[in-house]
Amino acid sequence: MSEPRIREELLEPLRRALRWLEGLRDSRGAIVCPEHRIEHTGKSAGAAVLAARLARYDAPEQRERHLATAIEQGRRLVANLYREGTSECHTFWPGRHDKFNSSNAVIDGGACSDALVELVETLGPALSDDDRRAFTHAATLHARTYLRYAVLDKGVPAQRAWGLTGLAAAWRLERKSELENAAIEAVGALEGVQNEDGSFPYHPLEWGAPHAGAGDASSFYHSRIPAFTLFALERLERNPRDRLFARPLYSALDFAEGLHGPDGIKCGLVEAKPWYWGAEYEVASHVFDVYALARAGELFGERRFTAAAVRAYRTWIEHLGRDGMPHSHAAAPGRRKSYQCPVFWACHAEWIARALPLLEASWDKIPRYERAASGGGIDLRVRAWGAVELARIEDDTLVAWVRGSRPGFNVHHGSPHGAGLLRVVRKSDGANLLSRQRLVSDQEGEWSARHGALSLERGWRHGAAELRFSLWLARNHARGRRWGSALAAPFDVAWRGVAAFGSSEVSSSFALAAPLRIDGEGVSLTSTLAHRGGDVVAGARLERRFEVDGRGLVVRERLADAGGARGVRFRFPERALERRGEAAASREVAYRLA
Repeated sequence: MSEPRIREELLEPLRRALRWLEGLRDSRGAIVCPEHRIEHTGKSAGAAVLAARLARYDAPEQRERHLATAIEQGRRLVANLYREGTSECHTFWPGRHDKFNSSNAVIDGGACSDALVELVETLGPALSDDDRRAFTHAATLHARTYLRYAVLDKGVPAQRAWGLTGLAAAWRLERKSELENAAIEAVGALEGVQNEDGSFPYHPLEWGAPHAGAGDASSFYHSRIPAFTLFALERLERNPRDRLFARPLYSALDFAEGLHGPDGIKCGLVEAKPWYWGAEYEVASHVFDVYALARAGELFGERRFTAAAVRAYRTWIEHLGRDGMPHSHAAAPGRRKSYQCPVFWACHAEWIARALPLLEASWDKIPRYERAASGGGIDLRVRAWGAVELARIEDDTLVAWVRGSRPGFNVHHGSPHGAGLLRVVRKSDGANLLSRQRLVSDQEGEWSARHGALSLERGWRHGAAELRFSLWLARNHARGRRWGSALAAPFDVAWRGVAAFGSSEVSSSFALAAPLRIDGEGVSLTSTLAHRGGDVVAGARLERRFEVDGRGLVVRERLADAGGARGVRFRFPERALERRGEAAASREVAYRLA
């Protein structure tokens, strides 16, 4: 069967990212990360798959170069497979053995075994018999001695799911029941920890999460789980639409799609691991969203999944440098450099490459932005995910996300913003109608004030444990020769993680307990004012209402009681229309976003 023809518009960004990675190779052919100064073997696996897929879909004149890169990186994976001391376990190094690898053995191992099987199954006569034997042996040895155990005992669901990809892939080359049984058991374990609304905790408390906020959902990690589960089931020759798998998969994919806006950007303030990112959003995880949502569109026949996949890829392309280096977010005042490195993001593009035929089939059918319904029709819709108290409300004009209660947070763990509006995006042009920054008290569309005095005890309670982690951040910066950042890291965490949490500043966005009620075309909250970290102002009470009416989002708020807070003020969004209650002392406000 001939390969589908993929247009240049889809291929060129992936080719550009691969060229950038190829430019990082040393004399051994190893892709050496310029930031962490190490070969991220588990990510080189992604480069191998990316090259192999481009060899299938790219123009004939590009094929030999792609094949050479794929085989070269496959050999690098085999070269980095080591026995763990006297154990029978064999793992792909550096994995957990070098902290600056920024990964661990189950992630790297899942990616490596998966990649080696991909090369064996798809490269055909381009792969020599010696390479075929070496790739097969490495993939199955690792799966047999490590992955079949690791997928059942790691504390982070997304890590287990990544290991699952390699275990399921290895089963195709060594069809032993112990591999298959462990893989199916791992799928069941992931379903067991899934929230009833389809979301997953990033690190479940019962699986050893170090902080309550780590048990929150993660817009960055979420799509990996349904994406990898889909992939693994098909590798195991199981039907994802079977009644055993369909419901949890569909609900997970529904949550993934619900996070995506009409601009192709996710609601990134639903995030258990905010320290990874230098902005209120990221597109580094879009590679996994593209695969998951494109496959969801194919499996379940719903256009919304396909549309989200196409827009996610377009947005990822917009954040790709001319040299092929990906960026996690656009530069803007108040934003920082993200922790993860571009080598990770470029290699992860393998998952977009795996979805290319699906993207090709839908590319022309999905406009860049939504169009208003003909005849001025009104499409009002409210969707909610109860376990994480997140609502998505939309009409023909815009989409808005509102969050109610959420777990606690500190400078590194847990969603930093809640108890109100998270994001508002216009459908016609993708305009962001609400400015958001992380851990800032004076936010658009929020109430802020002062309460009490600086409390070192409160700041220490929320941030003392993070000071130790700041030393790791400093070491990481030093490894990348970012000396200024290395020196600043402990002071930065002390300021943002301790001093800021001990401040007298309070905000409606810091409240943790704000039950979400859905009624009609909107949602309502009863909330309060709180310090960073969630310590409430006794007696403070807020009533907040967000609804759509066909002409945009209407917001009505009332400060029923300020408690002991002083200097209370509401900050209208810069784009707010039809404002009411602009006086400084006003306790009732209303406005529209459109």
